[in-house]
Amino acid sequence: MSRPRRENEPGRPPFNGRPESRPEPRQVDAPDGPALAKLFGISPVLEALQTRAVAFEHIAIAEGARHHRLHEISEAARNAGVPVRKLPRQAIDRITGPNANHQGVVAIIAVARYTDVDELLERWAKRVGTDEPPLGLVLDGVEDPHNLGALMRTVECAGGHGIFIPERRAVGLTETVAKAAAGAMEYVPVARATNISRLLAQLKLVDIWTVGTAAGAAMDYTDWDWTRPTAIVLGGEGAGLHRLVKENCDVLVRIPLRGHIESLNVSVTGGILLYEALRQRRSRQ
Repeated sequence: MSRPRRENEPGRPPFNGRPESRPEPRQVDAPDGPALAKLFGISPVLEALQTRAVAFEHIAIAEGARHHRLHEISEAARNAGVPVRKLPRQAIDRITGPNANHQGVVAIIAVARYTDVDELLERWAKRVGTDEPPLGLVLDGVEDPHNLGALMRTVECAGGHGIFIPERRAVGLTETVAKAAAGAMEYVPVARATNISRLLAQLKLVDIWTVGTAAGAAMDYTDWDWTRPTAIVLGGEGAGLHRLVKENCDVLVRIPLRGHIESLNVSVTGGILLYEALRQRRSRQ
């Protein structure tokens, strides 16, 4: 069953491809976390941005830093689709170590390469109308790396087709996520969207249903037809779906709860819905 296209929905953002060459980044032990791949200093970060040689998680620039080349880094990051965060200089010191000559900038390198948003949208769109319609996740602000890793693993095991995450205020492809995913990162494409509400509109344009979760939803999750092309929209820990994201979903479903606790862990919720979709799809083959 296809849903009619909607008028006045935004088009897709421009393609942001990245080449496959990848230099070795510096390894830095952050005082408050495990060893992560980082580049720091104006010239190394700018060169990596210009050559597109590594997959960036984000770039942090010290608040109040006025070196003229930091503006050049910000411009190059925007052109490359890399998020830029402003942090106090003390926070930059903690990331790189207090004796590092970071010049007010540090780039966090992702442990895996992100899939471009347009590319993943196109992959899902090509599955609409086939014997294996698209099924995947849209995550609205999941911040716990163990949850993202667990969701990646479940998507892979259930035969899902990828995950969309936000660029900001959400965990990315970190080392902890890779460990929790237990190998699934090699198989599950992950794309970062600048705006989740706009992404939902783009999914609707290619006839993919967007199904959110909410405790107060009128429909039980077993009553939804998961054989349709479907993107499961899951909220972050604690806050759940943001208001605009919830309003832009085609439908909301609930998982009945019989105990005293009011909600399930987001990775458990994702697993229940993905395997209900798998059950329905196998029963109709």
